Amino acid sequence: MQETTLELLNTLNRDFYDTFAQAFADSRAPSEPGLTRYLAEAMPGARVLDLGCGMGRIALLLPQGCVYTGVDFSEALLTTARERATEAGVVATFIAADLTAPDWASSTAPPYDWIILRAVLHHIPGYAQRLRIVQEATTLLAPGGSLLLANWQFLSIARLRRRLQPWSEIGLTEADVEPGDYLLDWQREGRGLRYVHLVDESETRRLADAAGLTIAAMTLADGHENKLTLYALLRETG
Repeated sequence: MQETTLELLNTLNRDFYDTFAQAFADSRAPSEPGLTRYLAEAMPGARVLDLGCGMGRIALLLPQGCVYTGVDFSEALLTTARERATEAGVVATFIAADLTAPDWASSTAPPYDWIILRAVLHHIPGYAQRLRIVQEATTLLAPGGSLLLANWQFLSIARLRRRLQPWSEIGLTEADVEPGDYLLDWQREGRGLRYVHLVDESETRRLADAAGLTIAAMTLADGHENKLTLYALLRETG
């Protein structure tokens, strides 16, 4: 994928989440069953890094005693995250940083027992860019730490397939993007467009192998049919 296309798609998603931050936050449920099951494995005192934290839902779902840090590029979403954490009496640190920037990891304070990339990688254009983020996250793990990926399986849901839009909407063609890339519209408090990529089981395994990680568990969960999100719990090989 050409650099100009990468930047166009990155900018598209940045603008979407800044524009629709409140509407997006209001549309999300407090949690998902699959996410709750995995987060229950975090022990009290665990240091947790939530990459692409959005409005900070995970900070409110962790077992008591975890030390939470959330990172997101959207100042609008981070404002909501800070407000919600304060209202809930949860101590949390929130950092503004863009995972597509080469220096995002310098804003963190590793090591972390848990690193979570929930609903993040499917918004990162280009396999090489997604792999770089997973590899960088891996370097921040404590020995024996866990990396949790959670990616939207939007093609399995009819109502989401109906929201797919042609690339011509943003001046691109199929030849400009990679297989598995899509453009998805939003119609709540205005119309918006987001770049999404299908990070399926095959790509999850490919990412894990390239990052030197072992898949400890992989499950489908959430939604009415329990197939909305693909969860993968990864740990360092050996």
